[in-house]
Amino acid sequence: EIRLDILPPGHDPEGALFSLPAGDTMPGWRVALALRDPRTFAASTAARVTSYVWAGALAIVVVVALALLAWDLLRRQLALTRLRNDLVANVTHELKTPLASMRLFVETLLDTPELDERTTREYLALIAQENLRLSRLIDNFLTFSRIEREKYSYAFRPVAPAALAEQAAAVVRERFHVPGCTFTVAVDDDLPAVSADPDAFTTALVNLLDNAWKYTGEPKEIALTVAATDDAVAFAVRDNGVGLAPRDARRIFQRFYQVRPQHSPSTGGCGLGLSIVQSIVAAHRGTIRVDSVPGRGSTFTICLSTA
Repeated sequence: EIRLDILPPGHDPEGALFSLPAGDTMPGWRVALALRDPRTFAASTAARVTSYVWAGALAIVVVVALALLAWDLLRRQLALTRLRNDLVANVTHELKTPLASMRLFVETLLDTPELDERTTREYLALIAQENLRLSRLIDNFLTFSRIEREKYSYAFRPVAPAALAEQAAAVVRERFHVPGCTFTVAVDDDLPAVSADPDAFTTALVNLLDNAWKYTGEPKEIALTVAATDDAVAFAVRDNGVGLAPRDARRIFQRFYQVRPQHSPSTGGCGLGLSIVQSIVAAHRGTIRVDSVPGRGSTFTICLSTA
C-alpha cells in the first residue's frame, strides 16, 4: 500500500507520509513515501477510533455492572441483617409470651390458699395450652433451622392419606374442640397411597391448621379434606377467616412474611410456618396453592403424587 516517489527540485511531496533529501549527489531532489490510496490511512484511523470507543463503552458497561452487583450484594446483606434482627426480636417475644403466661398461672395457683377443683383444672388447661404453643414454636424454629442448613432428613415411604390426615387432626383436635369452633375432617374412600415422610407432612398440615385457627374469628369453621385428583391426592385446609388480599397471596410463602389484617390484633408468630410448609411440600415433589377472598376465608391445597 506504499509507493516510493523520487521528487525533482521544486515539487512538493503532497500526500507523502514523510520525505528525505536524496543526498549531496542529487541536490534539491527528495525521496518520499506516500500511500497508494490516501483513504487507507483514514479508514485505519477510523477503525482504531471505533475500537477505542467500543473498548471504552465496554469498560463503562463492566464498571456499571460491577457497581450494580456490589449494590445488590450490599442490599441483600442489609436485608439479611434486618431479617436476622427481626427474627431474634420475634423469637424473643414469641418465647416470652407463653412463658410469662404459664408463670402467671402457676403463681396464681401457688398464691391462692384455697382453689376449687374447677378453677384449678381451668388454670391447668391454660398452662397446658401455653405449653403446647411453646412446643409448636420451638418445633418450627428447629425445623426451619434444619431446612435452611439442608440438614433436614426425610424418610419417605408409602402412606395412606387417611392416616396422614388423622395424625394431623389428632394434634389439633383437643385445642379445636371448644365452643365457637367447628372442626371437620373428611377423607374420601379408597384413596391410593402417597409417598411421604409422615412426621414432616404432618408438620405441614398442622401448620396450615394453626394458621386457619389464628386467622379466623368466631365462629370458627375449619375443615380438613382429602380427595383424589388426576394422578394425585389433594389435602385441603379451609377456613372462614379474614382471607388474603391478592398481594398477600403472592407473598405468603416467603420467609418471615406476615399478614397484618386491618383492625385485627396481632396473631403472633414469626412468619415461618408457611415457608416451612412450602419447603416440606417441595421435598415431597408436590405443589401447594392458596385460594382466598378477603373476608371470606382461605383454602390451602397440597397435592401429592400417588406412590
